[in-house]
Amino acid sequence: MKKQHRFSLTTRYVVIVGLLLFAANIVLGIVMLNQSKAMMTMMIHKNMLDISNTAADFLDGDVMAALTEEDVGTPVFRDIADKLTVFQNNADIEFIYAVKEDYPGHYVFTVDPDPVDPGDFGEEIVITQALIDAADGVASVDSAPQADRWGNFYSAYSPIFDSAGQVAGVVGLDFSAAWYDEQLQKSTLSISVISILSVLIGGFVMILITGKVRRRFRDLDRELLDLSKNVDALTEEITSNPGYRESVGMGAEPAVVYAAQDELESLGVKIHSMRQELERYLVYVHAQAYTDNLTRVGNTNAYQEAVRSITEEIAHGSANFSAAVFDIDNLKIVNDEHGHACGDQIIRGAARAIASAFGRENTYRIGGDEFIAICHGLPEGEMQARLLAVTEAIDAFNSEPGHAAKLSVSMGSAAYLAGADASFREVFVRADEAMYENKGEHHKAMPARRR
Repeated sequence: MKKQHRFSLTTRYVVIVGLLLFAANIVLGIVMLNQSKAMMTMMIHKNMLDISNTAADFLDGDVMAALTEEDVGTPVFRDIADKLTVFQNNADIEFIYAVKEDYPGHYVFTVDPDPVDPGDFGEEIVITQALIDAADGVASVDSAPQADRWGNFYSAYSPIFDSAGQVAGVVGLDFSAAWYDEQLQKSTLSISVISILSVLIGGFVMILITGKVRRRFRDLDRELLDLSKNVDALTEEITSNPGYRESVGMGAEPAVVYAAQDELESLGVKIHSMRQELERYLVYVHAQAYTDNLTRVGNTNAYQEAVRSITEEIAHGSANFSAAVFDIDNLKIVNDEHGHACGDQIIRGAARAIASAFGRENTYRIGGDEFIAICHGLPEGEMQARLLAVTEAIDAFNSEPGHAAKLSVSMGSAAYLAGADASFREVFVRADEAMYENKGEHHKAMPARRR
C-alpha cells in the first residue's frame, strides 16, 4: 500500500504564517498607500492655500469692492495686476487672478494679469465648490481638476475681505494638474517603496515555503534580516525630516531588543517592527497636514475641519461655542526693523500665549499674523478670563530677555447665539469686529511716528 504523505506541524504552521504574512502585507501596503496619499494631498493643499491667502492679504478689499470695468487700464487696476504678477513669477502656479460674484451664483473675472491670454473683466469663470466656499469666507482648494479654455488645473481660492469684514472678492490660483500629480508621486515615493518591498518579500516567503521548509527556514530568517536592514535604511531616510522624532514621540533611547524563543517568534518580531515604523510615519504625515510648522498650533486645514464640525452642530441644533480672534500688531514693522527671524519669534510668542489660555488643540493660525481660538461650552464670563490670561502671557513674554521687539496682540471674541446665528461665519465676523475695535485702541496708544 502506498504510504500517505503528511505535513509536519512545523510545515503547516509555517505555511499558515506565510499565507497570513503575504495577505497582511498586501492589505497593509494598500492601506498605507491610500492613507499616505490622503495626508500628502492635505499638505499640498496647505501649501496652495498659503500662497492664495498671502496673495489675498496683499490686496485692498475696499479697492476690490469698488472696482468696475471702467477701471481697466487705470493705475489702480495695474497696481493690483502687478501685485498678482509677483506671485505668478515666484511660485509654482500657472495663473493667478481676482474674481468677484456679480450676482448670486455667478462669478466673473475682475483682474487677470496673464500677458498672453487674460480673462476679460466680467468674463464668466468655471464655478467649483472651492470657489463658492471662498466667496462665503473660507479659503478652499478644488478636490478634482477642472478644465477650461486655458487647460486642466487644480485651483485654490481665498477670500478678500474689506474693512467691514465682508468678502469683497476672491483670489484664484491655478496649479497644473500634471504638476499636482507629480508632487503626490514624489511625496509618496518612500512609503510606496516600503509597501512594495513588503509585498515582494511576502511573495518570496511563499516561494520558499513550497520547498523543503525545514532546511530552508534559517535561510528565510536571514533573508528577513536583510529585509529588516533595508527597511531600517528606508526608515532612516524618512526619519531624517527635521522634527520627525519629536512629532511621533520617539526618544533618543535605544530600542528594546526582544529575545525570540524560536524562528517563528523571531519572524513575528521583525514584521511587527516594520509595521510599527510605517504607522509612526503616518502619524508624522498626519501631524504635518494639520499643524502649522512655525507655531505648532493648528493650521488652516485643522481650522476648516473645526468649522465643518461646528457647521454640522449648528444644523443639528447642538452648537454651543465661542470664538476669539487675534491679530499681531505691527508685525510688518517688526519684520522691517528687526528682520523676519525676530518676526517669527513674535509669531511663536503670540501662539504660545494664546495656546496657554485656550489649549493648543483649540488654537489655529489662519494667516500670517492672525489666530483664532474656538472653545465649546464655556461658562459665561470665562472667555474674558481667558483673554486676560492671554494678555498676562504676552506680558510675561515681553519681560523675557533676548527679545528685540515687543509683542502686542489685538483680540476680540464672540459667543454663538442659538436661534440668532445661522452660521459660524456670523460669530467670526462679530469676534473680528471686536478685534478691530481693540486694534483701533492700540493704534491710538501708539506714538504718531510709529503709526
